[in-house]
Amino acid sequence: MADKCDENSSRPENGRNLCLMKGKSSGYRGYKKELLIENLSERENTMFVCIRCQGIMREVCLSSDGEQFCSCCKKEGEQTHPNLKMDNTILSFKCSCPLITRGCKWLGALGGCEDHLDSCGYV
Repeated sequence: MADKCDENSSRPENGRNLCLMKGKSSGYRGYKKELLIENLSERENTMFVCIRCQGIMREVCLSSDGEQFCSCCKKEGEQTHPNLKMDNTILSFKCSCPLITRGCKWLGALGGCEDHLDSCGYV
């Protein structure tokens, strides 16, 4: 299976990737902000938004100099370690289905959005 950051991932464009931001040159990045039911405050925007792709961080990495970003935004050879506490906080954010405009009424945790899209009747 292709890496989940890979632009050539086996996931269909109209499926699970609908909740992710498309990178300019290399695959899918952080979660789309517009999925969240509540807007992030200015402080939360600073805390939870990737400094590299500007999406909500996905699989948060912490660099040796204290920067946090999506694992997919990690530069080749960059030394990082996961920030599971931040990941768990982000995955608990309340969101809606990206296909709400097509009529989907699903609401849930951001961490369940990709799985929901596997069975969403509006894909």
